[in-house]
Amino acid sequence: MNEADVNTTCSPTDGIRTLYTELAIHPEMDFGWGKGKENARRLGYDKRWLESLPDIAWESAAAVGNPFALGPLRSSEAVVDLGCGAGADLCIAALLVGNAGRAVGIDVTPAMIAKARNVAHAVGLDNAELHVADMETLPLADASVEVVISNGAINLSAHKPCVFKEIFRVLKPGGRLQFADMVRDGADEASSCGSWADCVSGTVEPQRYLEMLSAAGFMGSELVALTGYRTAANTIGALFRARKP
Repeated sequence: MNEADVNTTCSPTDGIRTLYTELAIHPEMDFGWGKGKENARRLGYDKRWLESLPDIAWESAAAVGNPFALGPLRSSEAVVDLGCGAGADLCIAALLVGNAGRAVGIDVTPAMIAKARNVAHAVGLDNAELHVADMETLPLADASVEVVISNGAINLSAHKPCVFKEIFRVLKPGGRLQFADMVRDGADEASSCGSWADCVSGTVEPQRYLEMLSAAGFMGSELVALTGYRTAANTIGALFRARKP
């Protein structure tokens, strides 16, 4: 599948907002894919975060991998979480970088941003900020952050090369991109417009991500591992990392 196929299948944004609003408000519902604290535990999240963050941080968390397994976050760094959802990864990032650093959450779904603000407040974080925004037009200055993380969100964009260009723009020289995402596992293509929000129709093969990262200017791009997380028989979670020269 090429990027033109992904872009023209359908416009996913409305479906994404609808589904993830439901996930924010009704986390007890069965959405057909893994979520919550036990899902995060299976993906290798550190026990200290699973036990110290409030349940509200995990109940709407649909992690597809563990971006923190890709490299450490350092004290005083600025970190951006793209598609931050209810804020579990954002809170972990904020705690890791400390009060001298900052963690910025970006999500297109207002209900998720509202929930993430509540979670950050419950954890007592003064270094977390949240914005309702699209990943393709980040409300951040050029070369302003050291790290960008994401978890199951970039595949939801119909314009992935634009997302990677934006990430490249906001990263400082030497900055790192660490993300977990759903990728195509096999040659079959999904054609259902409704499956965009379920991380199916928007997926591409891992090599396409590596090509997009290279085209955006990143170096050292690599597929680190597959996570075993699935939203369909032909999709699977994957961990990627790259750096800005």
